[in-house]
Amino acid sequence: MSKTKTASWIGTGIITALVAGQAMAADVGNGYQLKTKSRLVHFDREYENPTNDRSQSAFAITADWTSPRFGDWIGFGVSPYFVEDLHAGGRVREDVLAVKDDKAQGFALLGQAFVTLTPSDNLAIKLGRQTHKSMLLSSSGSRAVPNTFQGLNTQFHINNNISLFGAVYDKWSPRASDSFEGFATDQSRQGDIDFVSVVGIGYRLDTFQADMEYLSAKDYLSKLGLRVSNRTSFDGSSLKLTAGLFTSADNGNLFVTGAEGGDLDDEDATGSVAGVTDSENNGLGAYIEAQWAVNNLELTAAVSKFDDLWIEDNFSGDHGTNPFPTRSRIGPDVANTNETAVMLALKYDWKDYVPGLQTTVAAGQGWDAENSANRSLGSADEDWRELVVGYKVPAIKGLKFKAIWHDYNSDEVGSVDGVKPDQTDVRLYLDYSYAFNF
Repeated sequence: MSKTKTASWIGTGIITALVAGQAMAADVGNGYQLKTKSRLVHFDREYENPTNDRSQSAFAITADWTSPRFGDWIGFGVSPYFVEDLHAGGRVREDVLAVKDDKAQGFALLGQAFVTLTPSDNLAIKLGRQTHKSMLLSSSGSRAVPNTFQGLNTQFHINNNISLFGAVYDKWSPRASDSFEGFATDQSRQGDIDFVSVVGIGYRLDTFQADMEYLSAKDYLSKLGLRVSNRTSFDGSSLKLTAGLFTSADNGNLFVTGAEGGDLDDEDATGSVAGVTDSENNGLGAYIEAQWAVNNLELTAAVSKFDDLWIEDNFSGDHGTNPFPTRSRIGPDVANTNETAVMLALKYDWKDYVPGLQTTVAAGQGWDAENSANRSLGSADEDWRELVVGYKVPAIKGLKFKAIWHDYNSDEVGSVDGVKPDQTDVRLYLDYSYAFNF
């Protein structure tokens, strides 16, 4: 999409939102809401191989419009996305901009369009295009606009302590795309994965929390996750302990050699043929994490251990939802065969000196990662460092800035697909959100 066309879409969207807002304002108190969010985002990425270096900048607008519940049980919502390209340099890849005809460019998309049904106080159903957030499947908020899913999502609260949810989706919008498409593997066509489904149960009691979730990408991949946590308060501080156990497994005839082309080393297995021979995965990972908070300081330490490689991406193009705290915000999953990983993070709220300012310094290391097909074919260590600066402008509600510096390094002998070449990322965000209630 050209800049002129994208700008026209953005202008039309803004005018439409304003006109609709004025029209609805005549019916004060009827429960209509329009949440607008604008984002300036810039990515600068440098790699061990300079030919992969690139940078992109974009300006994005989302406009989330929701209706009241008519008859106290049915409502509607829509959210158009508009992304304008401001800059693109270096290698052409989908980062914050779409790629068409070998060119990075802006795009427009009706990202959300749904009907909500609430037949009872403890049951909510959403049908249509929507965002999703759970342990194993999530709409990413790290790009210009979030990716969304098309399908059905149901939430049911048994009581104040126990809740259930289930969702099934047949299409999705990638993070930088102007269309919805069917799910696929790295070796199949779009739509060959008929649907992706997730079901889960959650339990809450005071400061204790437990969640279990199962995900299935039909005929391709399945996952199971269990996470428990509890926070204990002391005089002037608190300690939160969390433990998690997660599996991934091949789940049908679509899981062939190369179907997961990013991290699995199945192409190294004897006699394997990409797209033809059956492959397998029995991923298993577990972690423990401790978060100690005192005054304005929060210190986090975590350790993870993996048996077979745990697959993060649920389907081709998905950049996954990684529940392990030893991951980094950017870059490799740090979840390889036989790998042990640790992470330390220090977060500080500068509200006593600069209200609205928070900083986080984090570092992680993984070692003894192995080639998932044959340990004799490769081993590696990897480490990462990050600095995150966030600032919410006190004088302007809804305006915030975030900067992320990320540095990743690896030491690889042989071949381990899940360990990547060195890279350094800088990501900048300037967000402004405003809600209109009519």
